[in-house]
Amino acid sequence: MSESDIDPTDASESANPESGDKERRYSAPALEKGLDILEFLSERRDPQSLQQIGEGVGRTKGEIFRMVSVLAERGYIERTEGDDRFRVTDRLFRLGMNRPVNRSLVEIALPTMNAFAESTGYACHLAVQSGTQIAVIARVESTSHIGFTVRIGYRQPLVLTGSGHCLLAFMSARRRHRVYEDLRREDPWIDLDALTQTLDGVRAAGHVRRPSGISEAVVDLSHPILESHEGGAVAALTCPYLRTRQNPKEPEELLAALGEAARRISDTLSLD
Repeated sequence: MSESDIDPTDASESANPESGDKERRYSAPALEKGLDILEFLSERRDPQSLQQIGEGVGRTKGEIFRMVSVLAERGYIERTEGDDRFRVTDRLFRLGMNRPVNRSLVEIALPTMNAFAESTGYACHLAVQSGTQIAVIARVESTSHIGFTVRIGYRQPLVLTGSGHCLLAFMSARRRHRVYEDLRREDPWIDLDALTQTLDGVRAAGHVRRPSGISEAVVDLSHPILESHEGGAVAALTCPYLRTRQNPKEPEELLAALGEAARRISDTLSLD
């Protein structure tokens, strides 16, 4: 794209006078407005009205009305039935899943995940890092009548979940440093020293076993999916453990089976 292709009303050009380089940065106000809306809605549990969206992104209802309409028409957000409130859809998630690396990981992992669920009677899911959150990209439900599972696309903060602790503990030092910077920007008071101590314990144990930070009575059991080219964890294989009379397996038994499944996926992924 040449400079003549850029509409000066839609983009602004700036250079860094101190560095003296010729790199040019362009802003796209309309695009930024749309991204602000998507990011705001993705962080909200409940659907939001135009007024709430406007307040959340620092704009008036009039300024966001057309952008909200276009995002809804394109399927990135949807209007809830019976009122004028909006929430994000899974369209962006599905676009991300079209990336060859994600598709390959899921295709490799699912047979082993199915085998784990069949042999143990427990559900499991596969989660990857997405900024300072986890995102579940695959799941297999329990074969028992009673179980605990999470939906594909489910997102939670890294620091609150077993999957998140597993990813942080086993990712490369370079990636963890970047995540720490993002965490500190989001919460300047976060105790990263305490988090590092927790992650060191996870790494020493080789797995996560901790009470869920989201659901009472559930224990997060998690093993890393390691990839040699990445030099660390690319995903976490997690079993939400809920002891039942119907399936009274001990956590140690499930951790062993989960660890074997994670190793099998890791080995296949490294050879792919």
